[in-house]
Amino acid sequence: MTKGFESLYLLRYLTIIAVIASLTGSVLMFLIGAKRIFESVIVLFTDINIHTDMQLPIHLDEDGLVTVLVVQAVDTFLFALVLLIFALGIYTLFIMAPEEREQKKIPAWLHINSINQLKSSLASVIIIILFVNVLENIIIVGYESLKWDALIIPVTIILLAAALHWLPEH
Repeated sequence: MTKGFESLYLLRYLTIIAVIASLTGSVLMFLIGAKRIFESVIVLFTDINIHTDMQLPIHLDEDGLVTVLVVQAVDTFLFALVLLIFALGIYTLFIMAPEEREQKKIPAWLHINSINQLKSSLASVIIIILFVNVLENIIIVGYESLKWDALIIPVTIILLAAALHWLPEH
C-alpha cells in the first residue's frame, strides 16, 4: 500500500464512533422497552394509572392501555435491534479484519459483506417497525373509527416492502 492510501485507510477507525453511539442508543432503547413492559404490568395488576398524561381515546380501557404499552415496547425493541444490527454491521465491515470474521463464530444472520447488504437488512427491520406503528395506531384509534384515508400508510408500507423485495442485491 502506498503511504497516502495507508493513512486514509486508517481513517476507517473513525467508524468506531458510529458503533459506540449506536450501541449506546440500542441499550437505551432496550431499557425504554423494558420500562414500557414494566408499566403495562403495573397498569394491569394495580389500580395505579401511570399514564394519565397520555391522550387516549375513551374506547380504550385498562386492557387497551396495556395492549398499547406492549405494542410500543415491541416497537422500541425492534428499533433497538436496528441500532444493534447497524453497530455490528459497521464494526464488521470497517474495523474487523476478514480473517477475524472467520475465527469468531458470527451468526449467519449477521454475515454482512457490503453496505448494500447492511442497508437491506436495516430496511427490512424498519418496514416491520412501520407495520407495528400501524398496528399501534389502529389500536389507539379503534377499529370503529377508522376511515378510508387511514389505508394510505399501510399501502405505502406494502409498496416499500415490495420495492425492497425487488431491489437487486449487490
